[in-house]
Amino acid sequence: MIVNGCPKEWRPRICRHCVAEAGFHRHGHYSRMLYTLNEVLEIIIFRFKCKSCKKTFGLLPSFAERHQSVAVDVQEQVVGELDNSVPLRVVAERLNLSTQPYSEKSLWRWKKKWDRRRDVLEPVYWQVILSRAPHVHLPRGSESPRGSWGWLFLAWRAVRDHFTDNPRVGCLQWLLHLARLQAVAVW
Repeated sequence: MIVNGCPKEWRPRICRHCVAEAGFHRHGHYSRMLYTLNEVLEIIIFRFKCKSCKKTFGLLPSFAERHQSVAVDVQEQVVGELDNSVPLRVVAERLNLSTQPYSEKSLWRWKKKWDRRRDVLEPVYWQVILSRAPHVHLPRGSESPRGSWGWLFLAWRAVRDHFTDNPRVGCLQWLLHLARLQAVAVW
């Protein structure tokens, strides 16, 4: 599928730097290793140069982030466990990736980064969720989640089928997708 280059439907529509829709030149590609919960992937990152501002950027798949060697699903597991009051030390010990162990400090940074993103994207998230699935049942009382992450994860599990056919797409991956669509600077 990608042997002949980046498929047309994957090409960027908006520049990450200047938010122009001026068009893009292909500017090469590179490969990168990415650790997921289940496997190690070698992914191809296509680079593009904006005709307007002349800056370049890589087109990342929705499950990968800039400057991260782990996929978003790994970070979602960490954020979810920390939100459920699992101690950081235990989360770090449970994280079974085929790489060197990640430090507790790295896991804490991931959580803080996603907390900042959540603060920016949560209103957009709920607007999109409730506009496409207004019937979503949210629990009340003792059944309800304790915090914002619990609510976001719960709502995503309830409406995921309305947004994607892929059951492996997690809440954080979809938040990242929303950020890219909104061109929100939460990086």
